[in-house]
Amino acid sequence: MSIFRRRSRDGAEPEPAEPTPDPDEDSAGKTPRASGPYDSTEVDVERARADRIDLGGLLVPRVEGMKLQLQVEEKSGRPASVMMVLDDGAVQMIPVAAPRSSGLWDQTRLQIAADAQRRGGTVEEAAGPFGTEIRIVLPVTTSDGKKAVQPSRSVGIDGPRWMLRATFLGAATTNPEVFGRLVQVVRDTVVVRGDNPMAPGDLITLRPPQQPDQQP
Repeated sequence: MSIFRRRSRDGAEPEPAEPTPDPDEDSAGKTPRASGPYDSTEVDVERARADRIDLGGLLVPRVEGMKLQLQVEEKSGRPASVMMVLDDGAVQMIPVAAPRSSGLWDQTRLQIAADAQRRGGTVEEAAGPFGTEIRIVLPVTTSDGKKAVQPSRSVGIDGPRWMLRATFLGAATTNPEVFGRLVQVVRDTVVVRGDNPMAPGDLITLRPPQQPDQQP
């Protein structure tokens, strides 16, 4: 895991391009993607790569104190998601291909809810900063054998031929300030799907970030 610092010209924390929306409400008259996350066709990609951590299919922001870890899919052995940890909270992001004509989140959240209920969890749909989200509480067993619960908030943001699934964990489920900071991490992310044909639900390829001396 590595710690990265978000860059600014004068060394100070950069001001957002526009006021950060209330994390629990959509701005009236705006789509859930009006303030990000962005498609690679909607930004200057070279500048985005310079300002963010390049994970191939995702360009994620550099934030002071944030830790990053790629998570590997068991079947293929390749990176399938990225976990961003900040202030005792975390967000896991998974980019997948989606149909050109319609969004994938409506179908995906039904699958997530059914899986959570099979595992004995409780499921609630609610409005969030990216539209309809799922709030789940799962029963878990801790490392010392005690019974506990694990809350999470899952959202799916439909973009042009992709969906970015983000699951908020830890303090992000209870602390509005931590949740808001991680929401901004998701908003500042750029999805690089590429032009290759992909079936809906296929993982968009991620890779470890390159070190400066590895840059082409």
